[in-house]
Amino acid sequence: DMDTRTPPLVLGLLAPVLLLAAGVLAGPGPSVITRNNNLVFSTSTGAQILLEAVNNNTGVLEATDVLIGQAAISTLISAAVAPLQSQIGNIALQLTQEQSRSAALENSVTILGAALLAASSNLTTERVRAMSTEASQASQVMGVDTSLAGAVSQETSRASATEGSIAVSAGSSISQLGNSQGSLAVSLSSASARTGATDASLATSLSVAVAQAAASLAASASAQMAAEQARATGIEASLAGSVSAAVGLEGSLAAATASLSSVSSLAGALAMETSRAVRVDASLAVGVSTAFATEASLGTAFFNYAQQTMLGTVSAPAVDCYDIYRQRTQLNIAMTDGFYYITAGQGSANAFMAYCKVLANTAFTMVMNLNTRDGNVFWWGNTLWQSSGTYGTLTSSYAFATDIKSPAFNFLTGQTRVMIIVHQQGSVVGWKSWRLSSGAALPTLYSIFSAGNCGGGNSFCNKLLGDTVDQSSTAGISTAEALVRISTSLYANYYSGSSDLQRFGSPQAAPADNVGGGIGVWHDAGACQSIPSPYSGFGISCGGGSFRQCSEAQGGWCPSYSKAPGGADSGTFGTDSCVPMNCLMTDSGNTANWAAASGINYDYMVLLGRYA
Repeated sequence: DMDTRTPPLVLGLLAPVLLLAAGVLAGPGPSVITRNNNLVFSTSTGAQILLEAVNNNTGVLEATDVLIGQAAISTLISAAVAPLQSQIGNIALQLTQEQSRSAALENSVTILGAALLAASSNLTTERVRAMSTEASQASQVMGVDTSLAGAVSQETSRASATEGSIAVSAGSSISQLGNSQGSLAVSLSSASARTGATDASLATSLSVAVAQAAASLAASASAQMAAEQARATGIEASLAGSVSAAVGLEGSLAAATASLSSVSSLAGALAMETSRAVRVDASLAVGVSTAFATEASLGTAFFNYAQQTMLGTVSAPAVDCYDIYRQRTQLNIAMTDGFYYITAGQGSANAFMAYCKVLANTAFTMVMNLNTRDGNVFWWGNTLWQSSGTYGTLTSSYAFATDIKSPAFNFLTGQTRVMIIVHQQGSVVGWKSWRLSSGAALPTLYSIFSAGNCGGGNSFCNKLLGDTVDQSSTAGISTAEALVRISTSLYANYYSGSSDLQRFGSPQAAPADNVGGGIGVWHDAGACQSIPSPYSGFGISCGGGSFRQCSEAQGGWCPSYSKAPGGADSGTFGTDSCVPMNCLMTDSGNTANWAAASGINYDYMVLLGRYA
């Protein structure tokens, strides 16, 4: 049977947490504070833990103390116990199934054993009956033969005696006759005439007497012989019946032998099933042993979890999202998309909240989110591209509702992947990540964009971010979009000719003058009439025309003027443009006369990541 007791190691490790969990489950009331080495557990949440830890006489907190609140306890208990419960449940189910099978096998063994005993008993009985019948029949045959021989012998003796008696009688008669004849001869000699008639009469009487005696003897012998023959025939018929019964008995014996053979086959099958049951029991024993080993491993993991400071909290910020992913992977704890605290290498005092996206076997750190319909326009001329300022407030309810420029944009370095996600208010449509084939890590994005003003294809333009596609999922993206869907490389400050500029672009997304687009767009920048505040500078020399394209993100110009790469109708994604769009295709007024909305509300998220 499987030992369902929880190993002492796991009980010891779970004890402080379970005690505190009892307080959590008890509902509202005073907070419960528990210290275990450098772990301080509380049923409260947030910063209130610190105050309660001191007020409840747990002592002054040390620098190495880790505060674990109600949510972390629940997560910890769920993460530690759920896999073990599932595994034990599976083993219990398997054990129940095997016990049912064993019970069925035992029942089959009982039935087969009873059948075997019954068949053996029947066979023994039939054999005894056969032997008894054969002995009886043999005795009867011998008796019949003996009786018949005796009867024949008696009749032969009687016939011989009768013949002897007849012979004696005949001899006596003949002797007497001879004497009489002698006497008569004497008399005849004296009176031959008279004796002639007397001789004839005596001869006739003698002949009649002899014939009668012979007939009587023959009739008596024939009658006795017929009776003995009838008796012998009856004995032979009885013997034939006994032989037939013996043959039937032999048939029954053969059937019983065949039944015994069938029972032997069943016994063999039973032996095979018993062997299989033994193997299953052994396999189940291995499974139970594995479960205990897994339970012990889980206990060790739980111990490691409890002994470590979990990264990503305000009191223990990580360097980046990958740092959090790596630690939780080592502890066998799944990391989910969400909000964590990181430093981007600036120290714990400067920690900030960042959005982490778990994708492609790592966790990427969001540096920028662009909502293309929020009214804030991150076109090429937005000063935040080249300044250290940030934009937007990152909270769980405000992650995708507005543009976000995270401090990670300015400080996060040492990353080897750039990922751009196409989404709609947080619902992912498709994504792609790029890397440098050289394996080199990237500097901060701020250092790239703030190095100088890109114009005319100078050295500040076309800064390579990745020349190799690392991983991607683009099947759901519309053909009106090219930057993520078809780009095999990615550049910052991409200059595509004749003053067409994209903050994030590629040769595939903007393959020619006045075609395509990217993120942070200003096409035909030299044709501007004037740059209204605060969009002045950036080394752009305006030639006296209007804005032709100045969108936050686009796949192409007016569809009636040019198509997106690949030939699809396109335009801007969302509605964010530095000036209103009208697609009049004339240079007049402070409008984007060569731009039109595509009707597709795609948002963009830019993230940085790395692997071990």
